[in-house]
Amino acid sequence: MNYVKRLIGVLSLAAVLTSSLGSVVSAQSKEKFVNVGYDSDGDAYLFDRTSLRKMEPGFGSVLKIYQMKNNLMTEILAKASCGDERLSIVGFRTYSQDGVKLTEDKVRQQVTVRTDSPASQAMTYYCHSIGARSW
Repeated sequence: MNYVKRLIGVLSLAAVLTSSLGSVVSAQSKEKFVNVGYDSDGDAYLFDRTSLRKMEPGFGSVLKIYQMKNNLMTEILAKASCGDERLSIVGFRTYSQDGVKLTEDKVRQQVTVRTDSPASQAMTYYCHSIGARSW
């Protein structure tokens, strides 16, 4: 529970810093979160670099992408296969601003790779970071 509260605090700060600086964090940055895009309202999607190669109970090894919107934090869980160039959204979680998990949904949704979508950008960052060929 404390981890989620700290995570929300860090995400809030990262979102404020990202929007106030008005620039995308470089993929080479050593920051915990990398901005991988914006929605139509201008709200940032942040990829959690610390989620690389970590197991998530009930989902396996996933990439985590976060977005703060309307006092809620959405966590998008995605599975990436660099060699096969395949990407799937496997789950969503929603947290309150107090860090309480409100929803958790498992899904299986294929995503087109090598586009400007936040999930695709997170996959590109991931594949580069592990040294996958042709990325």
